[in-house]
Amino acid sequence: MLNFGFGEILIVLALALVFVGPERLPTLIRSLGRQYGKLMRASDELRRAFVLEADRMDADKRTEELRKRREQARQRVEEARAAREAGLPEPPGAPTLPEDAAERPDPADRAEPKDG
Repeated sequence: MLNFGFGEILIVLALALVFVGPERLPTLIRSLGRQYGKLMRASDELRRAFVLEADRMDADKRTEELRKRREQARQRVEEARAAREAGLPEPPGAPTLPEDAAERPDPADRAEPKDG
């Protein structure tokens, strides 16, 4: 991360020993380690938040695309029903409807799950 070599680390330790002193050096190193740990935890938490938000946005986009497809399919089914009732030939690519399709409930009309 910081790309310190062994020589640089020895120089930093020697300077810290001279300026801080041997009696306060362990306390300083311990507090620096704690601060580094806090920084890494905060960094990981922020990274996770970004990943979760990106996943949520992707899921929202996929959900919207599925809603559009479902609405298009409903329109094609309604057009086919109208054509069948009017006695017209069904449009090309229209879905074939069973005779009892009007009586069956539409699974797309079920309640959407709520975000919690």
